[in-house]
Amino acid sequence: MSAGELRALDLFAGTGWGVALQARGIREGGVEIMPEAQASRAAAGMETTYSDVWDGLLGDNPHRFWHALQIASPPCQSFSLAGKGAGRAALDDVLRAIDEGAYRRPERLRALGADTDDRTALVLTPLAHVFRDRPLWVTWEQVPPVLPVWEACAEVLRGMGYSVWVGIIRAEQYGVPQTRRRAVLIARADGIDAAPPEPTHSRYYETEPERLDMGVLPWVSMADAIGWGMAQRPAPTITGGGTETGGAEPIAKLARYTSRDDWTARTGAMPICTPERLAELARWRWWDRPATTIAGDPRITAREHHFHGEQSKTSLRLEPVEAARLQSFPDAFPFAGRRGKQFLQIGNAVPPLMAGAIVDELLAPAALRALPAEVAA
Repeated sequence: MSAGELRALDLFAGTGWGVALQARGIREGGVEIMPEAQASRAAAGMETTYSDVWDGLLGDNPHRFWHALQIASPPCQSFSLAGKGAGRAALDDVLRAIDEGAYRRPERLRALGADTDDRTALVLTPLAHVFRDRPLWVTWEQVPPVLPVWEACAEVLRGMGYSVWVGIIRAEQYGVPQTRRRAVLIARADGIDAAPPEPTHSRYYETEPERLDMGVLPWVSMADAIGWGMAQRPAPTITGGGTETGGAEPIAKLARYTSRDDWTARTGAMPICTPERLAELARWRWWDRPATTIAGDPRITAREHHFHGEQSKTSLRLEPVEAARLQSFPDAFPFAGRRGKQFLQIGNAVPPLMAGAIVDELLAPAALRALPAEVAA
């Protein structure tokens, strides 16, 4: 049986998982509510089966997309400050709902959202789908504070007969030029032990940047990926906001990195680093020196201002195509909507290279050979 015969249900689809599945010839039934993301998916030739994840569970005729693989990256905002105040309360609500078996009755699960925060209930809709549909393979992804939820769900899945692995996956270990950490659950019911994908690249060690893992490729730097930026480490996490859990900018305080010794621009390194872009970057640093022209940077002396030129009044910002490159999207991917909506789609996406590594681990040839033909029916 080939991967091309497989079908995947992608809850909270966005575009990242879709890029990985499309590259492998796997039919994806995406569930996506954001109009701009739906438009991006359509332009990329992806199928959006329905828009609201609750439509797949509730009503007299809930939407059904028969599938062997289920993928989900549910909203994380409720858990972004897990351990503090509302984040801790949301985490406790979900863990209690798992213990009480709320996933067995979608109506009850929806009521949990009405009583607390709809996003709190949404994080368990993938488990409700598994309970009903019993796909052969499952993988979920979210920010690290969601790890206790995945661990609690893993116990439920093991009770259903799944082998389950739960842990933290680092995007830079799969060729993504970014230090993105995500809590991942991988489950399978095909008789093979669940495991994370083998890294293809080294982990980036923040306190030992010169350290590289043996037997794999070096991590990819921001400068390697987009032609400018940090040359001696991957980019910080790209999100739909400014920090790993959200905010106003697509990359957390990018300006603070431009005074580093390893900040660089590489002429002609990438097609997106155009002559006009290099001219803009030239306002920020000499080619052989770290940037010093950061607005409001108290470390810059008057002499340095004079030596390096006038201080810029604005912060250097990523263009959408540059942020997409740091998420490992292909350059030509057709993100729809205004700039802010494009950044939201890019930041919320699972990096396609990381997604592809997870899918490849689940659908290894040995696993495919063991499958009955009816899983594609």
